[in-house]
Amino acid sequence: MQLSKFENTFMDNSFLGSFFFILLIVLVLLTIFGIVYIYISSKSKERLALIEKGMDPNLASSDFWLQVGIIGGGAALGLITAGILDSNYGPLVAILFAGGGLVIYNIIRKNKARKNK
Repeated sequence: MQLSKFENTFMDNSFLGSFFFILLIVLVLLTIFGIVYIYISSKSKERLALIEKGMDPNLASSDFWLQVGIIGGGAALGLITAGILDSNYGPLVAILFAGGGLVIYNIIRKNKARKNK
C-alpha cells in the first residue's frame, strides 16, 4: 500500500500535527476567556454608568445567559431528535429547534410584559 505525499509527510511529522492541535485548543480557550472578560467588564461599566446617572443599577440586568441556555438546549434537543430519526440533517434540525426555542421564549416574554402593564 502506497501512501500519498500528504499522508507520508503528515505521518513523518506527527509533532507538527500535535502542535497544531494544541495551538487550536489554546486559541479556542483564549477566545472563550476573551468573550467572558469583555462581557463582564462591559456589564460593570454599564452598571457604573447607571449609578452615576442616579438610575437603578438593576435595569442593566439582562437575560443573556437564559437565551444562551435556550439556544444550547434547543440545539441539543434537535441533535437528539435527528439521531432518533436517523437523519443526516442533524445540524439543520438543531438550528431549527434552537430558533424555535427563542421564538417561543420571546412570545412568552412579550405576553408577560403586556400583563404587567
